[in-house]
Amino acid sequence: MDSRLLILLVLGFVLFMPLAGPPELYAAGPQAAAKEGQPSPCPALKESFDKEGSPLKIITDSPIPGLKKLRSEPTAAETKCAETLRAAGKKAIEKKKLVEGVSRYLAAVKVAPAQAETTYQELASTLDRGGYGQPALAAYFKAWNATEAEYNHPDAKLDGHAVLGLADIRDSIVRLGGQVPNPTSEVGRTVAANTTRHLREQYFNADPLLVPEKPPEVVVP
Repeated sequence: MDSRLLILLVLGFVLFMPLAGPPELYAAGPQAAAKEGQPSPCPALKESFDKEGSPLKIITDSPIPGLKKLRSEPTAAETKCAETLRAAGKKAIEKKKLVEGVSRYLAAVKVAPAQAETTYQELASTLDRGGYGQPALAAYFKAWNATEAEYNHPDAKLDGHAVLGLADIRDSIVRLGGQVPNPTSEVGRTVAANTTRHLREQYFNADPLLVPEKPPEVVVP
């Protein structure tokens, strides 16, 4: 009697193993497939680029986003993706991979157009620190034009953040031997008519995000 019971237990165990094993494998299958099918959080990071291209030409030929895109608030995912692209671009430039670095920064502009001025200025500063004068100058011009485009409309407010940011861009353009473009917005005209020191006294000492009680006096540099 005991031997029969033992045989039945062994047979039951052997028969149960094939049945018990597969459910665990099948359960993991759909999860793995779903994980593999998930879209990349930043598809632009995988975009190809012309390794033989000219960094200067790539920057010069890149279009500045239109006003509607410049004023459209990016989503959290777009903001994160743009940050990732800028970090990748900075790292590439520091490794002297200019085409890759520039391409990543310009991809960030497409992903989050509202941050175009910030992205262009960071690109310019990164190139500037690396000693790449001409590409840096081209990026500073893009930063200037993006800021001008954003504030070149009737309901644009003259705020200290934009004024001081554009003043820094203006100083960098001059330092690299470039000619400052003719201003087209009130922000640009304010910067063109005043020294950076004077603008800082008018805006930064109080609050860079607030407009001073009275407009700054015109002081020709």
